[in-house]
Amino acid sequence: MDPFEITQNRETVLELRNLSVSFDTPDGEVEAVRDVSLSLAAGETVAIVGESGCGKTVMCQSVMKLLPNTARIKQGNIIVCGEDITNYKDRQMRNLRGSTLSMIFQDPMTTLNPTVPIGKQITESLRLHGKMSAAAAHGRAVELLNLVGIDNPERKMKLQPHYFSGGMRQRCVLAIALAMSPKILFADEPTTSLDVTIQANMLDLLRDIQKKTGVAVALISHDLGVVARIADRVAVMYAGKIVEIGTAEDVFYDPRHPYTWGLMGALPSVAIETGTLRQIPGMPPSLLSPPPGDAFAVRNEYALAIDYEKMPPMFKISDTHSAATWLLDSRAPLVAPPVRNHIRQDVSKSENLRAVGKETIIKVVDYVQHFRVSQSLTIEAVRGVSLELRRGEVFGLVGESGCGKSTIARAIMGIYKPTSGKIYFKDKLVSDRRSYRANRRETARGAQIIFQDSAAALNQRMTAEEIVSEPLVINRMCKSRRELHDRTAELLALVGLDSAYLTKSPPELSGGQRQRLAIARSIAMAPDVIIADEPIASLDVSIQAQIVTLFQKLQRERGFTFLFIAHDLSMVRFICDRVGVMYAGRLVEMAPTDELFSSPHHPYTIALLSATPSPDPVSERAKKIVQFKPELDAADGKMRELSTEHFVRGLF
Repeated sequence: MDPFEITQNRETVLELRNLSVSFDTPDGEVEAVRDVSLSLAAGETVAIVGESGCGKTVMCQSVMKLLPNTARIKQGNIIVCGEDITNYKDRQMRNLRGSTLSMIFQDPMTTLNPTVPIGKQITESLRLHGKMSAAAAHGRAVELLNLVGIDNPERKMKLQPHYFSGGMRQRCVLAIALAMSPKILFADEPTTSLDVTIQANMLDLLRDIQKKTGVAVALISHDLGVVARIADRVAVMYAGKIVEIGTAEDVFYDPRHPYTWGLMGALPSVAIETGTLRQIPGMPPSLLSPPPGDAFAVRNEYALAIDYEKMPPMFKISDTHSAATWLLDSRAPLVAPPVRNHIRQDVSKSENLRAVGKETIIKVVDYVQHFRVSQSLTIEAVRGVSLELRRGEVFGLVGESGCGKSTIARAIMGIYKPTSGKIYFKDKLVSDRRSYRANRRETARGAQIIFQDSAAALNQRMTAEEIVSEPLVINRMCKSRRELHDRTAELLALVGLDSAYLTKSPPELSGGQRQRLAIARSIAMAPDVIIADEPIASLDVSIQAQIVTLFQKLQRERGFTFLFIAHDLSMVRFICDRVGVMYAGRLVEMAPTDELFSSPHHPYTIALLSATPSPDPVSERAKKIVQFKPELDAADGKMRELSTEHFVRGLF
């Protein structure tokens, strides 16, 4: 059904009218949500997109009344199923949460009680709010687990959350959220940490459940491929305001706000044609004192004089499409959208101009890694992997969680001692303790790792200067304090952070700035190899573009070799020269990037690529995900060469 017909012909279950939400802080009032109006119809999915801090989560949590005591609704109304709940107290909200309103959070492990079996966590709300008997609640819990795709629910509902994979835990959270048959479901980044195959299955599941139950979904996401697959309408938020709203087709195929152009231009699938990711310059403004005009003006290359003085109204483009930009005023000059109509082009990766040498800098031979969990349980994390990294190349390593990607990275860095097999760095054996100790200083200087979670990887009590200068101090690379200070400032400047950041600690930085700081530390010793382990997984698309462009700049200027571990296959296709695909601890296919994406051979690679989301609503909705059958993975298969540098495991 057309999204416009959905909103016109179905009951409106949620309406926000000129909603403004503020936080009272020691520094003053933070205007987190500013004059937002939005509606949601039964059975409809509205996606809310935008950079971190734009107000997406605050807006949804204000409906659920899950905001801290420092928050207050400054103005506006929240209408749920025709009833104004703006001033509802906690006792009144308890009757709505679960039965009318429900929410899925990004991290299922912070949502689930780790000590309580999944079944009990589902039946708890049914017994408490639904007044069901124990037998009826148990039956409903089994039904819900079946609904969300958990096989053998009778047995698995007796297990605690840690027995489930990330995707299964998120399915359990969805079962709990749907337990009381709510009319409105808020999904806050529900697929961010999931692999593309699990993510695609989760989205299809959510869409299928929506058809069966008629629940309205408000989806918060920074992944525009996910949004294209599931959303009927899209609302783009910036600095606490909705700056563009329309059907998915309106926003993806005909974006009108410069900020939407920036988000689209930062997508690797759009950038593949030119070989360059478009970055949104600068950072969002502080909401302690929002600018009087368009908050995006200082980052907008098309800004008009009025943008700095007066906030633009919502200009109506069509019955379903509106945008708040002065460029839509009849008096404004005509500006051609830089990304318009590029999304639906089927383009191949531009010719790689990197000077990739033939010298092998890292060589992994028959690497096996076992972890003994208990006397009766040993996990086979990596099973006989062999690969090479060449000087100056970007090698991508992809596969679902638990396939062994990060284990290989840590073994190269000497964090894990291989169960068997050998690892060479510049032709020197570094995989056993004796050889690693003998070559430790050279290996530490020659290879560095960047972890996914920069907040956990950086000492929260140290300043940026102390963090970046630490390896220089340990290795006595500077002769004086002045030289050390200047070198540290130079490294920060290299990653786009000026000297003002020297005195800042990680908690004072944004996610993108923390990741830049981690990169600055990793390049301090001018390594030959940088291992980037999911470095952009949790970042907004605009920040992802900045980090990846920085990687490209460093690789071009310094000749670094990158091992790029990621589950974003569009970004892997954009940045990598060669790609290795892992499944269940084994390397199942390896090829030059263009060849792998255009002609995959292993059934798992085919399934993985079929699940890659693209920012094209029409093709995403029509796309069928290929389901991989594990029995197709030949247990005794060997890597065979299909063509020059294209290897596949088994007989495919």
